[in-house]
Amino acid sequence: MSALELHTEKPVTATRSFTVEQMLTKITEVLVVVILMGMVMAIWGSVFTRYITHDPIAWGEQVAKYLMVWAVMLGSSLGLREGAHISIGMVVKHLPEAARQVCSLLVYLIIAVFLVVGLIYGSIFAYNVRGHIDPVINDMSLFYAYVAIPSGCGLMLIQLFFNFRRGTPAISEGVALS
Repeated sequence: MSALELHTEKPVTATRSFTVEQMLTKITEVLVVVILMGMVMAIWGSVFTRYITHDPIAWGEQVAKYLMVWAVMLGSSLGLREGAHISIGMVVKHLPEAARQVCSLLVYLIIAVFLVVGLIYGSIFAYNVRGHIDPVINDMSLFYAYVAIPSGCGLMLIQLFFNFRRGTPAISEGVALS
């Protein structure tokens, strides 16, 4: 190859394609980590100002509480994706395969209905409290705290769809008791 040919070749770039599911999961994971770091900083700041400077910040506990709700609601979607939520599979594992599939489908349906109800009523409630404020946190609208519920339900609904599409059983077989 001549020097001219080397310069005219297109560079080889390593590309990694992410699915929508992988991107959503990664974004959620990063958000949960950032929220947990914010929560730790708020609590640490609150403890520091209370016991070291003897001039406690008023908003530390409130911020930590709202961040905890957000972390739980977003983290629940990750738990749903990984099958980490509690399930009772002692009876299901003794059923024939067809009955297990019916049970799994029924569980998917029940979870989906619950999440849709949480999404709808959580959205209505968050909208209704948008005019209410938390005076401790600079007159912050409570909408920002309560919108965590429909956001988490929506993310869990999306992860539930991904699990269903992958064929992940909705009911684990549980842990054998000895």
